[in-house]
Amino acid sequence: MKKIILFADTGIDDAIALIYALKNPEIDLIGVVSGYGNINREKTYRNVEYLLELAGRTDIPVIAGATRPLSGEEPVFFPEIHGIEGLGPIDPPIPEERYQNRTNFSKLFGLIKDNPNDLIIVNVGRCTSLAIAHYLSPEVMENVKETYLMGGAFLEPGNASEVAEANFFGDPIAADFICQHAVNLTIVPLNVTRDALLTPREVDLIDSRSDSPLEELIKPILDFYYEVYQQLEPGIPGAPLHDLAALMAALDISGLYSYSKREVRVEHEGNLTYGESIADFRARSSDCYGPNCTRIALGINQNVFVTNVFEILTNDQRTG
Repeated sequence: MKKIILFADTGIDDAIALIYALKNPEIDLIGVVSGYGNINREKTYRNVEYLLELAGRTDIPVIAGATRPLSGEEPVFFPEIHGIEGLGPIDPPIPEERYQNRTNFSKLFGLIKDNPNDLIIVNVGRCTSLAIAHYLSPEVMENVKETYLMGGAFLEPGNASEVAEANFFGDPIAADFICQHAVNLTIVPLNVTRDALLTPREVDLIDSRSDSPLEELIKPILDFYYEVYQQLEPGIPGAPLHDLAALMAALDISGLYSYSKREVRVEHEGNLTYGESIADFRARSSDCYGPNCTRIALGINQNVFVTNVFEILTNDQRTG
């Protein structure tokens, strides 16, 4: 069983990743760090608490993450993609104001120290909270076994700009820092997660098996997400589950991904290339080795992805 701490900015695809983690018997979800990103920090925190309450898993600690990028600039949110509250058409019956003025990184460090060299961090939002943790206590963060990021775009266009993916674009200073300092780092970038699709028919099949309040959220929020993507990328056959794809990388699912290893930097100074993820994929380049070497997912088997997602989201082993 994989012990995982999920760093998220809980919009729609983060929510599906969290639901998957709660239902997967191979995952022991140790905690959730909730920061700004798709929506503000108070709403992301509220959304995590709401989903955990529906799952009957209020025993899982939620840690308040960052409220803005390391640059100090005001973040840009995306209600047009994730809905005003971050969960599409769902309006959680919990006031977001309850979660103002919270910081508790000491709880995060306690979880890591209690599980030395046995915890995996999966970061599916901005890298700010994770970078702050490394800044505050690099000694504790050395006890993290592996780190996975959903972020970047290699050899393909971005989605926040012509060259940059949204998570890295949202805080490229933090993303660059993590790419240089996190050990055993894997990046699952946009060029892979774009193909981690669930079609409306597949969502309907999952919904037909839903038998709990948590599972009944899946269809309305993914229907909302699919309609958004029909505007963003007309004709796309399904909703891309970027964050779930990154979480699944931590599970070593046979045949799901192909990888290459490269050193990665993230541009945080240039105007035209702000937030761009950079690695050397020229013909003469090859896999790298050493502490700054990052494993990058470059291909995904969509059949393996869909089969596994359907199996986990329709089981009743962890929630119900």
